[in-house]
Amino acid sequence: MGRNITDNLRKAARIAWKDSKIYYFSAPTVMMGLFLPVLMFLTFWIGRELSVCEALPGLAALTAFFSGSSIGVTAIALERTKGTFDTQLAMPVSLLTIAFGKAIASFLYGFTITTIPVVVLVFLSQSRIVSPVLLLIGIAFSALASAGLGMALSATARHVHEAMTPLNVIRIPMMFISGLFTPITSLPSFLQGIAYLMPLTHTVSSLQYAILGQWSMETFLVNIGVLALYAVLFLMIAAKRLEKSLEKG
Repeated sequence: MGRNITDNLRKAARIAWKDSKIYYFSAPTVMMGLFLPVLMFLTFWIGRELSVCEALPGLAALTAFFSGSSIGVTAIALERTKGTFDTQLAMPVSLLTIAFGKAIASFLYGFTITTIPVVVLVFLSQSRIVSPVLLLIGIAFSALASAGLGMALSATARHVHEAMTPLNVIRIPMMFISGLFTPITSLPSFLQGIAYLMPLTHTVSSLQYAILGQWSMETFLVNIGVLALYAVLFLMIAAKRLEKSLEKG
């Protein structure tokens, strides 16, 4: 069993490397990834009278969430359009392994694109971070959950717009009730319940603790646990949706 797990991990790593080399290391993708954090930061920061340090949790949360969930959507839809996705299906590899490999690539992209601008801003502003280690952990699990979300929604898409439409329908409302712009406690009670079910809420909370020391270590660990559970759940959903799409032809 251990050998089988190792073999599947090796196959997933190959899929991740292939996606990274073809889609994520290209000049347009890298430029989009570097430009996105700037727009996110300006959107969150301007007019709110926040210091750079106070704005960092929002910047990191938005960048990890959007970059991690978007890039995988593009890759799988393009492969279906070009017909190259069928080549992977012909390999001796499970659909869960395929989904995991693509999620790894999306995770690495989201983690890298989030970490670089955050580190640069911390250095330039000389902001004091409560725990750099916990910050990296928070970004990592946030990017992983976001990558899983993108895979779950794009698993059956044959064109980019087919995947991006439902993804944006979910992501945009999530931004406004996740604690990014207003405290969750200020929301109506029914929205508070919904907010705590969303992965972005746990991303924001974990990064607020790692950067600003808000909440507690127990809350941080709960947030990380929830993000890990979401990542696993989303990957299982992605594999199941891939299976159903193949059955339909």
